[in-house]
Amino acid sequence: MTNSKSILMVAGEASGDNIGGLLSAELRLLRPDIGLFGLGGDRMDTSGVELLYHVSQLSFLGFWEVLKQLPFIRKVENRLSDEIRLRKPSLAILIDYPGFNLRLAGKLRQMGIPVMYYISPQVWAWGKGRIEKIKRLVNRMIVAFEFEQKLYRQNGVSAEWFGHPLLEIVKPKYGRAEFLEKIGFQPDEKYIGLFPGSRKQEIEKILPVMLETLNALRENKYMLKSIVGCASGVDDSVYQIYAGSQAIFTRSLTYDLMTHSELNLVASGTATLECAILGRPQVVLYKTSPITYLIGRSLVRIPYIGLVNVVAEKKIVPEFIQGNCRPRKIVAEIRRLLSDLSYMNSMLAELAGLRGKLGNPGASEKVARAALEMVESAP
Repeated sequence: MTNSKSILMVAGEASGDNIGGLLSAELRLLRPDIGLFGLGGDRMDTSGVELLYHVSQLSFLGFWEVLKQLPFIRKVENRLSDEIRLRKPSLAILIDYPGFNLRLAGKLRQMGIPVMYYISPQVWAWGKGRIEKIKRLVNRMIVAFEFEQKLYRQNGVSAEWFGHPLLEIVKPKYGRAEFLEKIGFQPDEKYIGLFPGSRKQEIEKILPVMLETLNALRENKYMLKSIVGCASGVDDSVYQIYAGSQAIFTRSLTYDLMTHSELNLVASGTATLECAILGRPQVVLYKTSPITYLIGRSLVRIPYIGLVNVVAEKKIVPEFIQGNCRPRKIVAEIRRLLSDLSYMNSMLAELAGLRGKLGNPGASEKVARAALEMVESAP
C-alpha cells in the first residue's frame, strides 16, 4: 500500500471531536500510512489528524451568533475547499455539525469525493427536510442510535448503526476516595457536578444559574460543594469570568466527576448521554438568547430537549429550559432527588435501562473498517 491516500475529517464541536478522536485512532491502527486532515479538537489532534482549524474557533451557538461569524465561516470553507482540491482525499468523513457539513457535502459531491456522514444531524428534532438532502449528497450514513436508523430507512436511506461510540470511553479512571484526594477533598465531602456546556455562549447563560442554584441549596442547609467540569477547547478564563472563586474547576476528569457526585446539573447535549451511560442522576438545564430560543422552539418537533430523554422516548430526567431555568425551581427538584429515595431509585432504574438502547462497545472500529472499504474502492 502507498501512503498517497488521505481522508478528510470534519468535526466542529467538542462532542464531535470526542467521536472523531476515537475514529481516527482506529483508522491509524488499521492503516498507519493513511493521511488524516481537517477540522477537529484536541482528541483528533492527539490521534493524528492534521488540524486546519480547532473546534474552539468553530463552536458557535444560536442563529444570531452564527450570522455574526459568517465572514469567518466563509474563510474556513474557502480554505478547506482549497485544501481538498490540493490533496484530493479519497474520502470525507463528516461528523454531525450539519449547517457546515451539509454545505460541504454539496461541494464534495461536485468534486467527486465520496462522503461518509457519521453521527446524524438531529433530523428527528428539526423536521425531516435534511433527510432528502442527505439522501442526495451522502454515500454512506452511519448513525449513533437505533431509532435513527429506523427513521432513515423509513425515508429511503439505508443508514447503518453499529452502537454508540461513547460506550468505549465513558468510564471513570479512579475510585471515589482516590478522586476526592486528587481534587483536594476530604473523604466525607460531597459535591454536585456542574457541566454548563462546551461553547462560550452556553457557559455565559447556564453557569451563573447553576451557581445560584448551589447557593440557594446551601441556604436550605444542603452543604454541597460545586465542581465545574471544563470542556476541552474552552479557556479557563471563560469559566473564571462567570464563576470566580465560587466553584472548583477540573479538566480531563469528566467521568470521575459525574460518577462520584451526589448528582449532576448538565447543559442539554452529549453530556446528558454521558451521565446516563454512567448511570448517574442528573438534572438537565438549558438557556440561550431569547431570539435563538424563539426561533428554535418554532422549529423543534419533539417534546424534550435532553438527549437522554429523546433516546428514552419519555421523560426520565427533569428538564429546566429557558424561562423555567431558574434556581428556585431547580432547587426544589434537587431537594426532592436528595430526600426521596424512591424517586431517586426510579430515575436510576430508568437510566440503567437506557444504556441497553445504545448497543455494544466497538462502534469506532466498525466505522473505521467501513471507511477504509470506501477508501479502497475510491478511484
